[in-house]
Amino acid sequence: MMRSAEGARVIQDAAGRVEARPTTGWATLGTVSLGYLLVSWGMAPISAILPTISDDLGIDVSAAGWVMNSYFLLLVGTLLIAGRVGDLFGHRRVFACGIVVFGLASGVAGLTASLEALIVTRAIQGLGASMVFGTSLALVAEAVPNARRGLAIGILTMSSGLASLAGVVFSAYAVEHLTWHWAFFVPVPLAAVALLIAWRLPVGQRTGSVAQIDWQGGILLFAGLTALMLSLAHFHEGEQSFEQGAHYHLPMHVLAAGLLALFAWVETRVPQPLLQLGMLREGRFASGVLANGIAHMSMLASSFLLPFLLERGHGLVPSDTARLMLAMQACMLVCSLGAGWLYDRARTPVLGWLTMGSIAGGLVTLGLVGASLPYAALVGIAALLGAGLGGFTTVNNTAVMSGAPAGKRGFASGMVETTRQLGHSVGVSMSSSIMAGALAGVAVADLPLAYALGFEQAALVMGLMATVGLVATVLPHLSGRRAPAARPAPTGRTVAT
Repeated sequence: MMRSAEGARVIQDAAGRVEARPTTGWATLGTVSLGYLLVSWGMAPISAILPTISDDLGIDVSAAGWVMNSYFLLLVGTLLIAGRVGDLFGHRRVFACGIVVFGLASGVAGLTASLEALIVTRAIQGLGASMVFGTSLALVAEAVPNARRGLAIGILTMSSGLASLAGVVFSAYAVEHLTWHWAFFVPVPLAAVALLIAWRLPVGQRTGSVAQIDWQGGILLFAGLTALMLSLAHFHEGEQSFEQGAHYHLPMHVLAAGLLALFAWVETRVPQPLLQLGMLREGRFASGVLANGIAHMSMLASSFLLPFLLERGHGLVPSDTARLMLAMQACMLVCSLGAGWLYDRARTPVLGWLTMGSIAGGLVTLGLVGASLPYAALVGIAALLGAGLGGFTTVNNTAVMSGAPAGKRGFASGMVETTRQLGHSVGVSMSSSIMAGALAGVAVADLPLAYALGFEQAALVMGLMATVGLVATVLPHLSGRRAPAARPAPTGRTVAT
């Protein structure tokens, strides 16, 4: 064993392969998990206090929605750029800058007293979050050996869920006993701690320059994804129906498609493209990021739909919804960690198939008979869905990051996070549109039945989408070539033929 200039262990195995790993692998994991928890605080915990912000600032709900929309627009639009910059300048540098940006923006957001200022600071938070999300998986993949990477990514996945649980609880407490501003102040000390620890980690090599950044592609991608996100949102007057929204949504869809098509065309003609087309042609990588987006789309749709079924379809109370969602989140946390531990030992894609299959099976069941199931059965299916997402996310992300070349892990990390966040937006948009269609023109007395029908229709569509995701994860392994056979080498080792 040797030690490199960067302070990493350089290990040569029996086959002569050399693998370098920082001596601070688990310290890196702890730091990245703290950063992941920090920026995840900007999502569910803030969404939970939007009604209070709306009342305090004297704005309507649609205006308050921009507090979340501005965050997601900058987050989704810059994730791939952040990952690419990390590949060129070192992932730790970009990660640390993201912590600084997010922490400062959080503090300023807590001091704001106007909607405009809050929207701007939330957009800056989204930019900081993209730097953290876009480099987190790359940092873990670099720091933790392949044999333990599943457990490490499971811990990282679990930290995001913990942020949602703890953040929602604290936000509710702050609204009742303090003010909503405290939900923005909490990330500030967390950012300070994460930054202090991150600064002690290995810097990483700088392998490029500013001139190598595909700014043209980055601008087109940001514009295209922004148009896509806006096209999925309800930013028009009138009901959420095709007839009422066609004049807004159709032009926005066309604009998004045109910008993204132009981005893809440009990427085939620049010397250093932002989009690594060679990796996207690799079946297992492409299927991994596609299935990742579908899994998160399906699951966020179920999280969006279940409260409507329980409270407006069955007439249950919010506490019943809270217990069901808690069961889903708890199973997600446990299985994200357990699946990583198991994947490190089994190293089989079957784990990904089983977990995605549980998502598809659970949603199809809800789509066929969900409205007639008793509460206990719905809790059980919700727990199954949570377990499926937690397990699949860990297994799939581990496989994607382990297969990415060292110099392109930032791109891989950015693709995973981009498809995740886009999946969230598409899932909510599709499910809400289906639900709105079921409710259109329904008399008040028939609303409970309409909510139940809309739930089943949306759940079935999401279940079929999850089935597509399952097929996407299985096909590359069934069609892939067998590994080359091995023959004895003159030295007594085995080498591939």
